[in-house]
Amino acid sequence: MISLRGTKGQGRKRVFGERGSSAVEAAFVTPLVMALLFGIIEMGFLFKDYVAVGAAVRAGVRIASANPRTPTFAQMAANQVAATGGAMSFSSVKQLWVYKVDPVTDYPIGFTDFSGCTVCVKFSWNPNTKAFAPTSDNWSYTTQNACSSVSIGGPPDRIGVYLLLAHQSFTKLIFSSINIPDASVLSLEPMPVLEVCK
Repeated sequence: MISLRGTKGQGRKRVFGERGSSAVEAAFVTPLVMALLFGIIEMGFLFKDYVAVGAAVRAGVRIASANPRTPTFAQMAANQVAATGGAMSFSSVKQLWVYKVDPVTDYPIGFTDFSGCTVCVKFSWNPNTKAFAPTSDNWSYTTQNACSSVSIGGPPDRIGVYLLLAHQSFTKLIFSSINIPDASVLSLEPMPVLEVCK
């Protein structure tokens, strides 16, 4: 008669050994899977804000360029940024400018980057009114050139909208905060010849 006692014991040992190795494997793999999962979530939120910033500045500059020599051209652009960028947190907006564009550099007049602007309207988010409010206004609508041709004083000025958002990290594992800048530029829509365009 064959004894099964030894075989059963060996089988039991093997099962316990496999359970132990599975636990060790899980201990190594679980943090990696969790890090990958949180990384995907983090990049998703970052991409959402990146897309929202881009869409907001493009919408804002379209409104600003379509309203040359209008007293509220900059406020209309800021309002459009707020209406279009609803996916982002406006309390994290560090800069919002509507600026006159240097025809050579595509940056604000007198600058080769976005370190500042002199001919522009700057805004900040007001949490009480839930709207952008101007903090400085150095660009009067009366100085805008919206003439259609060189013979009558053209070409028209170029206008830009610049937005800088401080994206706050969701997990704080990869970074705590990262800046998302974007700008869009268009020429002012030419005004009819019979109107004052300059």
